[in-house]
Amino acid sequence: MRIYGTENTATLTEEIGKRLRGMRVRSAMTQKELAERAGVPKAVITRIENGLPIRLDSMLELMRALGCLGNLEVLLPEDEPTAGEMLKGKTPRVRVRHPEREAAKKGDWKWGDEA
Repeated sequence: MRIYGTENTATLTEEIGKRLRGMRVRSAMTQKELAERAGVPKAVITRIENGLPIRLDSMLELMRALGCLGNLEVLLPEDEPTAGEMLKGKTPRVRVRHPEREAAKKGDWKWGDEA
């Protein structure tokens, strides 16, 4: 199955489980061997391969044991400044501010129907 980003969480969890199972089988490992290598209970591997959710730290350990942890670089690339920010000498944003929320904090709020 190709992932487009429109799938629901249950579908994605199921697909991730299938892919991890495929990687495990291609690596010629049993669930027990992978569990030992990753340092997680075998039940964790059974859960993810059956399309059930697992904790993020367990997922990372499984990826490390299967040799695919480096793929996270593609999934979540390091935040780098845009070309415009570099030209202007700006540093990348580290937080987002919403002016309407700031005004509400100061007591300068308005009803939604006021202009």
